[in-house]
Amino acid sequence: MRALSRWLPIVAWSVGAGAVILIAGRFLISPVQGDVLVLASASQPDHIAGSSLQLRSPAGWRTLGNFSATAIPAAPKTATLLEARVPVGSYDRLKLGTFELPMRVAVQQNIVASVLFGVTGGRIAKESIYAGGESVSLGLNQLSGQLKAAPAFRLVDQFGRVFDNSSIAGHDVVLAAFNTTCRQTCPLYTGLFLQFQKQLPPSVLLIETTTDPLTDAPDVLRAYAGAIGASWTFLTGEPAALTNFWQPFGVELGTGDAHRSTLAVIDSHGFIRSVYIGAPDVGGSLPALLADQLDSQGRALLKSRGAGWGQAQVLDTLAAIGGLASPSSNGEGKAPSFTLSTLDGKQVGLADFRGRAVLINFWATYCVPCRVEMPLIERTGYEHPRLVVLLVDVRDSTAAARNFISQLQITARVLLDSDGRVGDLYRITGLPTTIFVRADGTIEGRYIGETNEQTLGPHVSAIGA
Repeated sequence: MRALSRWLPIVAWSVGAGAVILIAGRFLISPVQGDVLVLASASQPDHIAGSSLQLRSPAGWRTLGNFSATAIPAAPKTATLLEARVPVGSYDRLKLGTFELPMRVAVQQNIVASVLFGVTGGRIAKESIYAGGESVSLGLNQLSGQLKAAPAFRLVDQFGRVFDNSSIAGHDVVLAAFNTTCRQTCPLYTGLFLQFQKQLPPSVLLIETTTDPLTDAPDVLRAYAGAIGASWTFLTGEPAALTNFWQPFGVELGTGDAHRSTLAVIDSHGFIRSVYIGAPDVGGSLPALLADQLDSQGRALLKSRGAGWGQAQVLDTLAAIGGLASPSSNGEGKAPSFTLSTLDGKQVGLADFRGRAVLINFWATYCVPCRVEMPLIERTGYEHPRLVVLLVDVRDSTAAARNFISQLQITARVLLDSDGRVGDLYRITGLPTTIFVRADGTIEGRYIGETNEQTLGPHVSAIGA
């Protein structure tokens, strides 16, 4: 045995896709590699300038190589930009030169991982990146005009923020036509969305867009969302903009019940995959606040289970396009830095808690589920002394926030985001929303909607509190 401990000669030999090197009695194993094939195509002949290309995994950025300026053919033809070998694993972003885009691709041994870039005007569009064999085939069908694209649009959400095609890029979307004065199908649609809110991952966007822009201004939509506990996006805009938005779906503007009841599923590349018409089946019951909005015809639709489609059918569509495969909570990188005032005028910043796990809860005084969950969130902070709890009030007056906190007898740290700047920074689409930040300053995940102990527990554990 003593002789085996002496210095040994260097020996190297290949084993499968990797190599094993024996140096001084130690084994060094190179990572198992997989193949990546990067293709490009376009709706009509185009071109792309040369660039470097990198992929990001949990281990960091990996350089694939460089490609030169290339002519891009119209789909279904493709141009090969790059072929490379990288370690097997999951990658979540790509970098084209200095330009970063989200992209999820799984690299496996002995299987070529194909990636397709859709090129328009000499550039790669965020919504035109397809990874994996089935997705690449879908991309070529879309680029060649086989599927109908959602319209170009520019509307505003319930917070008055601009919401356009870039806001949905990379997300699967469930979209419904509604207005706040409808007494028949719209409460059913909102009830269906309340069911989805509890089931769908954050990567799937829920959007209700009004057919009555003269009534449904942002403040009306905001109050409506807060009253019913809706933590998704509500959209409105100028009548002409909404007319153009709804045209591909066959929906005309109308008040009350005078509109076409429609729900559409849009995939993460911006293409319409399914359209459902009529009243949905919500299981024969609604929360009291929504049930009270129904007139006699609405109650009849609720009782008769609508047009025969509902939660199950929409979930099947989302599953077919991969929307349900997204994790319910995924990292989002570094938490944006901010500084806000407390109720007593002190300045508090996220950087003040560097090295500690932080729970950031975005809320508002008009939000009913915010009122329900806040005592639980405060109690969670007491039960985890290492956890920092920041209650960020969005777009309220100081007096309203102070009155709200006093009524609930909350003593946790309250910050005032009076102009909504920090909410925008964190891409808050509905209230309440809770962000979970690890001690290293990165976001572990977010939860949209009213939390409970079963929701908070795993996240709080995951951020090390």
